[in-house]
Amino acid sequence: MLTLVSGATKTERPDHVGHLIVPRQWHKEGARRQLIPGRWAMDNGAFSGFDEGCFIRMIEQFADVPGCLFVTAPDVVGDAAATLTRWPFWSRLIRGLGHLPAFVAQDGLRTHCDVPWEELGALFVGGSTAFKESRDARTLCGIAKARGIWVHWGRVNGKRRYEMAKIAGADSIDGTGFSMFPDTNIPLIAEWEAQIHSQPLLAEKVFGSDV
Repeated sequence: MLTLVSGATKTERPDHVGHLIVPRQWHKEGARRQLIPGRWAMDNGAFSGFDEGCFIRMIEQFADVPGCLFVTAPDVVGDAAATLTRWPFWSRLIRGLGHLPAFVAQDGLRTHCDVPWEELGALFVGGSTAFKESRDARTLCGIAKARGIWVHWGRVNGKRRYEMAKIAGADSIDGTGFSMFPDTNIPLIAEWEAQIHSQPLLAEKVFGSDV
């Protein structure tokens, strides 16, 4: 599972750590030189406040850099209906600029039938803690994997959530803890992996009884 980290770090990024380009937090030339095809993606910054102009400029600046996994289409935190309303315009714009749009699953997504499966390039599991840890979210991940769609989990900042993402079939994750304290937290990934492999937990022990 790939961990995508925004910002700079003195810690060497091993193969399981990539880059997450975020509006207002990137420098074009410095970032471009570090990007490895298949190990980077772009977020929309909606969790901290969406800036339309900055988002579009970011996509344009990185349009010719190969190997972007996905670009997160603008969403509305905690509101699936509003996120779905935004999807048609932004997904077409992202594709028009040469990237795969990621659809963000949010609270209130009533059924997998609401997801524009034929249009998305990745499924981004967003929303509240309750939603991320719900049966609905895990069902969406399973459908995405069955369709061969990349699955990304946001806000993964601890071992328990990391293991949840693995059990759900996530291909990549991100978390503010990795971006704010990369030199401290990036090394934790290898520790978590070792602990998980040495003492694997059943899904119900990680998620609770609602599996």
